[in-house]
Amino acid sequence: MALLYTPKKVEKNHRTFTAKVQGLDYQGLGVAKIEGKTWFIENALPDEKVLVAVLEEKRQYGKGVAKKWLETSAQRVPPACVYYEKCGGCQTQHIPLEMQRQIKEQALFQRLSKLQGEPIALMPRIVGEQWHYRRRLRLSLYWDKKHGLRIGFRQKNSQNIEPVQSCLVIEKPLDNLLPKITALLQQWSNPKNLGHLELVRADNGVALLLRHQKNLAEKDRTLLIEFAQKEHLMLFVQDDEQIQQLYGESPYYELNNRQRLHFDVRDFIQINPQLNQVMIDTALNWLDLTDQDQVLDLFCGMGNFTLPISAQAKQVVGVEGVAEMVHKAAQNAERNGCKNVQFYQADLAQSFSAQQWASLQFNKILLDPPRAGAAFAIPFLAELKAEKIVYVSCNPATLVRDAEMLLQAGYQVKQVAMIDMFPNTGHLESISLFERK
Repeated sequence: MALLYTPKKVEKNHRTFTAKVQGLDYQGLGVAKIEGKTWFIENALPDEKVLVAVLEEKRQYGKGVAKKWLETSAQRVPPACVYYEKCGGCQTQHIPLEMQRQIKEQALFQRLSKLQGEPIALMPRIVGEQWHYRRRLRLSLYWDKKHGLRIGFRQKNSQNIEPVQSCLVIEKPLDNLLPKITALLQQWSNPKNLGHLELVRADNGVALLLRHQKNLAEKDRTLLIEFAQKEHLMLFVQDDEQIQQLYGESPYYELNNRQRLHFDVRDFIQINPQLNQVMIDTALNWLDLTDQDQVLDLFCGMGNFTLPISAQAKQVVGVEGVAEMVHKAAQNAERNGCKNVQFYQADLAQSFSAQQWASLQFNKILLDPPRAGAAFAIPFLAELKAEKIVYVSCNPATLVRDAEMLLQAGYQVKQVAMIDMFPNTGHLESISLFERK
């Protein structure tokens, strides 16, 4: 069935206390020590004295949010977004951009440096624009008799929706559509059937996906199609489990204006296109590819790294757990004339030894795992004895865990860079180079 938004009751802890903030963690949370317990406090900066409302409390740590400032840091900046106080999309707009990047970089470097005695080269940060960088968004839709139709994002620490008419984080073509979409859906014949709405800015236009509980009324279908024609959108509707395309062509994005990757509207793609390209270029540069290299791209998706690697290496094999993504990756390779690429589907949580591709010899490896990391794959990768491994991470905790395993397998961290893929949020992306001793 189509997923619909349903508000849920959130248990509230009404306890408050006063805290002096001593530090800042990489997610932008203020850190305070009170009676041996560490507290992580939203919207609090070092040297501030704040009244904290408790959100969660455990034996060794607690989480809270600053509700009143008794002493304010001179480094605090006014949020640029009018919705920032309530909207849950961004967490760090009150922190200067340079400080945001510095705390992420320091946390990454310090955690990896503790693992080995050999020095690690800290490479220049990979950074881009602070605003209007995100090419995908999901809008929550909810209707009730009291408030009517609400269109927006989840509030901080709440299941409620904060209605929005603009967003400084999403790309401008998407931002320009928000008030128009609000006006469109206000005309809906039965708003209770609305699920949620997604927008993706592809290189050939904007794709819109509307999730709907039942078949569209003819009036609503006509409204949608006319809207898509007027705004030059690729239009998709999902009811039950089926996605139907009602208007437009297939979305795609380009890499270096040379390779074109087609994707479906629900597929995962990197949402910061500018830094995606820089990240790919950095990975290829660190792998130091030649026309003699045999490269394994694990967690390859639809070929975001695989296809660019194929232009420089002798052969590249992409392995992905989702069969549908493997099929799309193969199609993208064929469309782009990549003859030295092979794609395989494999359960990446199981042993690879019996897989057809596992018998090939790889001298270089690229890893781009999900947040859970690649711990289950490290023992097999160590057996390949590849000279270089580039690890792209979206979770510093699992990166450190996997790095420790690679070190035990005979590798060392040579260099690392922080990727500021999601400014104004607590997300930390990175790229690391491991070399076999």
